[in-house]
Amino acid sequence: MAADGGKDHFGDLTDDLLQHVLSFMPEDDALQTCVLVTRWRGLWRHTTSLRFNLDDWSSFPTCERFEQLVKFIIHLRGNSPLAKCEINVYPDESLYANTKLLLEYALNCQVEELLLEAGDIEDKPLVLNTPLISQHLKILHLEQVTLECYALNFSGCPVLEDLKMMQCGISAWSISSESLKHLSITDDCTTPLYFHIRISAPNLNLLQLEDFDGLTPFLESMPLLETAHVELGRSCHDFCNSQGNCQTHKCGCHDYPDGGVLLNGLSNAVNLELIAEPEMFIYRWDLAWGPTFGKLKTLVLNEWFTAVDLVCILQQSPILEMLTLMLSNTEKLVGGAQLTIQKSCLCVRLKVVTIECGRVDEGVHKILNILATCGIHHEKISIKLPGSH
Repeated sequence: MAADGGKDHFGDLTDDLLQHVLSFMPEDDALQTCVLVTRWRGLWRHTTSLRFNLDDWSSFPTCERFEQLVKFIIHLRGNSPLAKCEINVYPDESLYANTKLLLEYALNCQVEELLLEAGDIEDKPLVLNTPLISQHLKILHLEQVTLECYALNFSGCPVLEDLKMMQCGISAWSISSESLKHLSITDDCTTPLYFHIRISAPNLNLLQLEDFDGLTPFLESMPLLETAHVELGRSCHDFCNSQGNCQTHKCGCHDYPDGGVLLNGLSNAVNLELIAEPEMFIYRWDLAWGPTFGKLKTLVLNEWFTAVDLVCILQQSPILEMLTLMLSNTEKLVGGAQLTIQKSCLCVRLKVVTIECGRVDEGVHKILNILATCGIHHEKISIKLPGSH
């Protein structure tokens, strides 16, 4: 079209717009725009976004080709500031040295958002074992990366706010950051098997912890926490079927610390979801230490709790407004110890209780009786069965 019309329509765009277009291209393609016209030769050097998508052999058939590209870009581009850098490499140990070089280069370019995915960590993991140092990094997303020793000490990243880990191997004593606001550990991350890794993030206001393989992380105080979703699935190692008389040395209950693991750290949450398989003991044992949820307004539970646990939570959540109970199995709610309910200690602000269940059985009726004894009128309670709206 440019040849027929005698005009390069890209010439109507400003340099800023052209650099924005280039930021969406993989770096090897962006680099090739140098051959178009003189104006394009330096544009890619000043893009504020770099993308290295090397997740298959078709893009870079040899490690030498990748190494050449990395060194060429670092040499020609210099330390021009970066807003975002995305690195996606297939699992190959010979590529990881240059991947780490890119990582260091991005940090030197004052990158604000860094995304790193490194393939299948079980076969050929990319291992990070030194702390990241950056005065500018705000967002860090890691996928299929193994993090060891000091790699999870973010004291060298004083403005880091968002940390997301997916399918990562976590092998460290602690995750620590004074600035972190959002933390997500999901999608089959592995945590240590012989100790509860400590999470120290006093300014955190959003936590997502689910689908991990290992012992549950220990949460230190989070006074600014707004929203938390914690899900203890079948891969979590904090389970026990012996009701406190466990004789299995490898069971997670033998590593249970005094003071609890999760709920004290979550006690300042405003919105809280606690989901678990019934055999997970963490929530039930944590409740025995008497955490008070003084700011909690919305709460979602599934069927891990007993009748005693439910009363305990209600008594320790004085301003709770909305409660949702998702029940597929209510066996633990039937029978059990006699309950002592003090109406003066219960949440008087509770406005809505939603019970999602497959059928209204004896366990559901017991919950209704507990709520009635707590002074919660039936008008505030709704039961949702399959197919209902």
